[in-house]
This record gives sequence, structure tokens and C-alpha cells, in this order.
Amino acid sequence: MAQSQGWGNFAVAYSHKNYRNYQGGRFVSQFTTWMYKIAVGWIVWRLTHSAAWLGVFGFLDQAPAPIIMPLAGALADRMDNLKFLRVTQGLLLAQAVFLSLLDYFDLLSLPVLIVFTLVYGTINAAQQPAAQAILPNLMPKDALVVAYGLNSVLFNVARFAGPMAAGALISAWGTAPSILCNALGAAFFSISLIFLRNEFVVPRTKRNRAPNMLRDVRDGFAYAITHEGIGPTMMILSALAVMPFTIDLLLPSLADGVFHAGATGLAYMTSAMALGAMSQAVLVARRGGVSGLAAYVVGAIFFQSLAFIALAWASSLWFALVCVACVGYSASATRVASMTLLQYSVDLDMRARVASFYSLITFFGPALGSLMVGALADAIGMKTTLAIVGVYTFGVWLWAARRQPAMARGLEAEA
Repeated sequence: MAQSQGWGNFAVAYSHKNYRNYQGGRFVSQFTTWMYKIAVGWIVWRLTHSAAWLGVFGFLDQAPAPIIMPLAGALADRMDNLKFLRVTQGLLLAQAVFLSLLDYFDLLSLPVLIVFTLVYGTINAAQQPAAQAILPNLMPKDALVVAYGLNSVLFNVARFAGPMAAGALISAWGTAPSILCNALGAAFFSISLIFLRNEFVVPRTKRNRAPNMLRDVRDGFAYAITHEGIGPTMMILSALAVMPFTIDLLLPSLADGVFHAGATGLAYMTSAMALGAMSQAVLVARRGGVSGLAAYVVGAIFFQSLAFIALAWASSLWFALVCVACVGYSASATRVASMTLLQYSVDLDMRARVASFYSLITFFGPALGSLMVGALADAIGMKTTLAIVGVYTFGVWLWAARRQPAMARGLEAEA
């Protein structure tokens, strides 16, 4: 398949009306979700002043994922992803409305936040596989590489602007407006899903379907782990999820506990990480193809290790923001490029299951790792912990570099 490069690739993706509608609703939802995350993180920090508690909430947010995501992936491979998304988004809307009302009436406490975080994590875990696998129903395959890059661009635009808006609202009026905005964003996305239609029917191979979903999950795992390219990629992402990907969840501790910058500093750091990730995602989207993406993933891991070590030595907030932006750039590179390669090369009737494994690793892995990293930061200090993360990431790079040729063979062959 011929590869085109440049800004014209964006027009190719947006020429599809269904993709425009889907991505517009999803962008608004993601923007307000980041406002919600900043608000909840600030409430937890205000109540506890503990990096360990931030890690606990990061874990709770993804705790349902190991059970829910694989089953949701198998279910999404059996049914219409669009209908599946409509149901899960309706549930997220209800959760957001109830939480915003509790915050407005000042009824939020640590136990209440724990319950609502688990509810959100359960519904979000069910939604992720279908959200990743629906794009082939909205646009042809030759536009998918650009579409997945654009997904990340808009996700990180929301990740950049959402925390800035939340920081301003929290400083002026407290956390309630940010959580209310999340309910409005969920409502907007729910409405946009009503108007979507499946434009392309994706042909599936004649693989025998297992009689129950547990066997579907097992078959999907066996397929992913034995695939020449998908297996190594999943193992690399798993290794990164344990430590490097946890930084998002610990930014309140870094912003206020190390640099004493308060909610405004937290908003700056979250936005700096998003700005780095957004600039990287633009580069992937402009590529228009998958050739060379395996090398791009491995190179990004090396860059990430250097960024963490530099962040550990940062003595000023402004230099720390530069380092955080570099961490965001490199972390996004590994995630976006890996997801693009996986969805481009996977067998079509395994698409949602592979997406569920990817989401499980990149969502639940950092949540689990944040428990360890948060406790480590409380025990030996955040900066020493960041230095350890940097050295660990360098070790992952050494391991990944040896597997780059197999990844390229298995994931870039069609290009």
C-alpha cells in the first residue's frame, strides 16, 4: 500500500462524515474527562497530602479492568460496536450526573470517591475495546493509520486544554464546576453516538467462534502472544506500564509536594505532558503509513529514559515542565505507534480482543504500578523515585532493541 505523508492526510480522515461526528463527540467528552480527573486528583491530594493515596485512586480507577476488559473485547467481537458504545456511554453519563450532584451539595468524601471511582472504572473498562475497534466501521482501511494518529492528537489536545480549564475553575470556584462539566461532556458524546451509522461492514475470517466468551478470551490471548509482532509489542508495553507510564497519576505529588506550585502547577504539568504527547501524535498522523514505526517505538523508549533522569535532577518548575513534556512525547510515541501497528496488522475477527489486551496493559498496568511507585515516592522521595524509573526504562530499551526486527517483520509486512 502506498504511503502518503503530510497535512493532506488529515483531510482524508475528516472526509468521512461518521468519523467527524464520532471524533467531535469523543473530543468534547475527553476534554471534560480531563477536567474531572484533575478535580478528583486535587480532592484526593487536599484530603490526604499523600502520593500513596494518589496511587491508590489511580489503581481503583482501573481495578475492574483485568476482569471487564477481556470479556468486553470478546463481546465487542461478537456484536455491533456502535450499539455497545451507546449503552456504555449512557451509563457513564448517569455516573457523571450523580457525581456532579454530590460535589455540588458538598457530599463528596474519600469513601464516596472510592465507590464512584470503581463505578467509573468498571464502565470505562467495558467501553474501551469497542471504542478502539469501531474505526474500521466508520472509514476504509487506508485511512486508519491517519485516524489512529488523529485520535491521539485530539486526545492530547483535550489533555492539554482540559487541565488548564480545570486549574482555572478550581482556583476560582473549587472542584464542583469541573465535575459538572464532565457530566455535560458525557451528555454531548451520548447524543453524537445516536446519529452515527456503520458505514463499512468489516469482513471477518472464517475462524471458528468459541461456544462461550471465556474461550474467546483465551483464543484471543493465544493469538496475540504467539504473533511474531504483536507478542513482543505487548511485552514491551507491559514492561513500560509497570513504572514509566505511572507518571500521569503522580503529577499532583510532583507539582505540589516537590515544587509547591498548587493546583495551578498541577494544571501546568498535566498540560505540558499533553503538549509533548500532542506534538508526537501529529507526527505519526502525518506519516500516513506504518513503515518504520517499530524503530520509532524503540527509539522513543530510549528518549523516555533520558527524560525521566533529567526530571529527577530538575531544580526549577520551568525545567521540570520541559522534562514532563518530553516524558509525554515519548510515552505517547510508544502508545500511539504501537496501537497503530497492532490495529493495522491484526486479523479482523481478533480486533476488539487485541484492543482489549492493549487497553488492559496501558490502563491497568500504570494503575497497578502507581501503588508501588506512589509508596516508593513516599518512602524515598519523588526525585529519587524518578531516577529509578529512568534507569528501569533504559533497561526496557535494551530489551526492546533486540526485538525490533521481529516487530517490524510481523507488523509492517503489508506496508
